Amino acid sequence: MRVPHPREHENPNEAAATNDDPPQGFAHDPSAPVDPGPPWAALIGTLPAAFYIDRLDGTSVWVSPQIEAVVGCTRAEWSSGYAVWAQRIHPDDRERVVAKSEEFMRTGGPPSDEYRVVLPDGRVRWIHERSLLLRSGPGAEPLVHGVVIDVTDERTSHEIAERAGRLFKALVEHAGEAVTIVNERGVVVYQNPTMGAVVGRPSDWFEGRTPLDLMGPEDAARARDILAELHARPGAQIHAEFRLRHRDGSWRTVAGSATNLLHEPAVRGIVLNYRDVSAERDMSRRLHEAESRRQALLESMIRAEDEERGRIAAELHDDTIQVMTASLLELDRGDRHLRGGDVDAAREAIAGARRALADATECTRRLTFELRPQLLEAAGLSAAIRDLAAALARETGAEVSVRTRSRRYPGEVETLVYRTIREALINIRRHARAKHVVIRVGERRGALHGRIADDGRGFRTNQRRSRRAMQIGLETTRERLRAAGGALKVTSAPGAGTTLEFHVPLPE
Repeated sequence: MRVPHPREHENPNEAAATNDDPPQGFAHDPSAPVDPGPPWAALIGTLPAAFYIDRLDGTSVWVSPQIEAVVGCTRAEWSSGYAVWAQRIHPDDRERVVAKSEEFMRTGGPPSDEYRVVLPDGRVRWIHERSLLLRSGPGAEPLVHGVVIDVTDERTSHEIAERAGRLFKALVEHAGEAVTIVNERGVVVYQNPTMGAVVGRPSDWFEGRTPLDLMGPEDAARARDILAELHARPGAQIHAEFRLRHRDGSWRTVAGSATNLLHEPAVRGIVLNYRDVSAERDMSRRLHEAESRRQALLESMIRAEDEERGRIAAELHDDTIQVMTASLLELDRGDRHLRGGDVDAAREAIAGARRALADATECTRRLTFELRPQLLEAAGLSAAIRDLAAALARETGAEVSVRTRSRRYPGEVETLVYRTIREALINIRRHARAKHVVIRVGERRGALHGRIADDGRGFRTNQRRSRRAMQIGLETTRERLRAAGGALKVTSAPGAGTTLEFHVPLPE
């Protein structure tokens, strides 16, 4: 360490004359020509460092030629005094270095320091200086023996590595993806905070543990196979998906990759990069289930429509066509009676034909109304609902109460509400055995709301029902309402009747 005391020799030329003086212990005749130094000086001159021997008063006994390349001072400037050397020290380091030099003079230590110097061309270099305070013998003057080394490249590489390390750590610590490094036995040696967030565990929980501790038996066995395969393949990467148990007992699905970097000195581990895909997998499962339900419902709707067409065809064949055929036979019988002069018998045959035709007309009207109710189109939703209620009362004997304050709405809205109520009343007629039925329809908050309640037998809504036709009808109705932005809710219990509530949004 250079001594921060004023130099006695301020003349650079005089100082330079002492540069080649050998250290104490080497014979030197002042009248003889300047000696190039001790025999080892030539060897020192070949080393990538500068050496010096200073007196305590700051004068240089000897300094190697490399001093100019390392510090930016010529041999004359180095020997001329403390001021030139001090001016070469970077302003940010100067006060610290001077204070440390003064401490060295008082105590003889510490013997080393690192600081920056500014060369004449403006370049900044890092210097490592190490020095010792030595005597050549008892009573001899103590001399400062020092070496100055340019460590800029090493220091810069270290700073770059530290900066890269800090940047990498910042990226990893704040990454949304979990990063875990395990050793060859699968034990965690590093994990970023995201890892703990995925499984709800603090960072210290992973010390001495392995991710396999969080897996079920099947996943753990598969993970062991992957680690064993990676261990034999440096640089290899395997993608996989596992389930990890969360602290709350639930399971989290994670997907990612494992990369073998055991051979990399900076890592020496298997790097696991993964993310929590539980929500995505759950959504995918829900979508798959919904698609399966939709497909099943579509198939059920097609079957229901086929059954409905078959029912209408059967009624036309068994009822309407048979009645019309009977009417034709009665008319033929009446014609024969008229030709035979039996007027009373002819009148009876005609009356029978008329009754048969009336029944056929009523049946045809009912089927036509079911396909496309003319009353709904002509008189509106309220009239069509009351007609449905009247038909239910006639067929079942139940007391049916209707309250509706609806106005005229777009055709698709009226048709949807009508079909919903009709489906509910069909189920009541076929299954409920109800004595009282209440129908309410009204407009509220931009939507048509409906409620159909009965005091019939009811059923368990949380169990599969044996009445497949009723189930298909309700599910078909629910999907139709959902497609229109509405919803359907069915509440029922054995012996407690059934309540069906729905709403359909109205166009603005």
